[in-house]
Amino acid sequence: MKIKLEKFGPIISDKKLGNDISKLIEKSLQSNKTIEIDFENVISMATFCAKQIFGKLYVEKGAEFFFENIKMSNVNDDLKIIIKMGIQSAIEEK
Repeated sequence: MKIKLEKFGPIISDKKLGNDISKLIEKSLQSNKTIEIDFENVISMATFCAKQIFGKLYVEKGAEFFFENIKMSNVNDDLKIIIKMGIQSAIEEK
């Protein structure tokens, strides 16, 4: 299954959007073992949104599950750094 984040805007920086995306991913994982998250046309994301979405998922499901089942496409280098920072922040809070 593919989740396209472009419908949430070119910049994901709102707590409600982060929550909506997180719920969408969790719901998708109930019926699909592997999901692809497509960042096409997304240029940036707030670090707290990355933590809210990807950090939470990483902490709850574990590193092995995360890297085996969550695939990301069309991710620019800035987004990769932001996602890593969000995951790191969630791990540190755990």
